Amino acid sequence: MNIFCFTNKGSNSKINNDTILFVSESISGNPIIINEQNNYSHFINSIEGSAVGLVADGLGDTFASRLAVQTYNENFLDLIEIVGEREAVNWIMHNFIKLEVNAARESADDKNKAMSGASIAGILYHKFAGVFVFHAGDSKVFAVDKDKAIQITKDHINGYVLENCACAGGGHYISIEGSRRNKNHDYFIATNSMCELLSKKYSSAEEGVYNIMKLNNAEESINELKKLSENYGDNITALGLMNMFE
Repeated sequence: MNIFCFTNKGSNSKINNDTILFVSESISGNPIIINEQNNYSHFINSIEGSAVGLVADGLGDTFASRLAVQTYNENFLDLIEIVGEREAVNWIMHNFIKLEVNAARESADDKNKAMSGASIAGILYHKFAGVFVFHAGDSKVFAVDKDKAIQITKDHINGYVLENCACAGGGHYISIEGSRRNKNHDYFIATNSMCELLSKKYSSAEEGVYNIMKLNNAEESINELKKLSENYGDNITALGLMNMFE
């Protein structure tokens, strides 16, 4: 597997509320955890073993987005022992519930934290159970093959308001898609602001995702994202996963 991650603080933003996690068996002692970065990009090639990639778009501040990546990273080693599809789904859900419980506990006496949340989207790749897509809110996951990119998550929104996201209020839900074993699929995980940028630069976000991922080279994909993000007002963040079954 080859991966790249990219985030950039918008020119109109005081802080980058987006957070990134990538952890695999081969780097479990040194996961990629990125938060509150003005700009950051990184790529790694030839990663082996089960892995989790997650993007979290903080709503209000970075509290909930940082908590999301910490929760899924702290429990990563439990994932390696999993052998089946049902267990993989349970692992995703267990961590989401733990995220909500911890958020509610930490924000009990903090009004600012209580009003914050995070839209999250992620990919779980398990060497035995397959590939699982999960999300809450309006961060998105795209599947990319040789011809096109398709958004495979359905946003949890009602009008312009996030209906369901990971936040201190609790009572929200997470969508899980799986198990996918299509060896021709690469995956692109992005915040809603990243998708809005791609929609402005291309005829659609899907076309933009396809053009970035079809390069099939993590470093070149990062360079393309850097060009697209110059002087953009909003925070934008993406995580790309290529050649997952190689």
